[in-house]
Amino acid sequence: MTLGDLGRTLGERGQMLALDPPGAERLSVAEAFASAVAGPRAHGYGMPRDLLLGVALCLPDGSLVHGGGRVVKNVAGYDLPRLVVGSAGRLGQIERACVRLHPLPAATCTVVAEPADPLVLEPLAPACVIGEVVEDDEAIWAEHRDAALGLHVHRALPAAVPAAIDELRESGATRIVGRLARGILYTDVQKRCQAPFLQPLEQRVVEAFGG
Repeated sequence: MTLGDLGRTLGERGQMLALDPPGAERLSVAEAFASAVAGPRAHGYGMPRDLLLGVALCLPDGSLVHGGGRVVKNVAGYDLPRLVVGSAGRLGQIERACVRLHPLPAATCTVVAEPADPLVLEPLAPACVIGEVVEDDEAIWAEHRDAALGLHVHRALPAAVPAAIDELRESGATRIVGRLARGILYTDVQKRCQAPFLQPLEQRVVEAFGG
């Protein structure tokens, strides 16, 4: 099931999965969590790892393991759902997922301000007006999602984002859309921008789970 289909089904019942990444209409729920992609709602509801409560994971040897549950506080030992989010299938394939839902808001609005750093929401710069409150804000977020559609996602520590942007530009990036406060960058260059100290940790996790 795609995120778009799930969203429409939940919307009929006044609920939502607060996950709205670029390309949600074509992205399956499992793919969204495996790639840890996120959209504007992450500012208010958290990242994908905050929305996945339980998971059934098919390991490379064909065995099926379960982690998490149906409530928020359900973990003793390894938090497998959070470990799986963003693993890009290296630990296994997500077969089933138990997700955290939120009620649909009665109304939304967005305060749009011109960012101090021009790299923030770079393609949306013409729409950024200091202090403007936009009540019909879905068009703004849709434009943001469309701007990142088809781009590769990169992550870095928020403090390391300027260096990551420089590295991407040196690698030939011509488009960068990002949320600096969360260390998320979308760009047309497929290059890993991972904090160096995370690389050995990821390798140990992959080796432990046979990925």
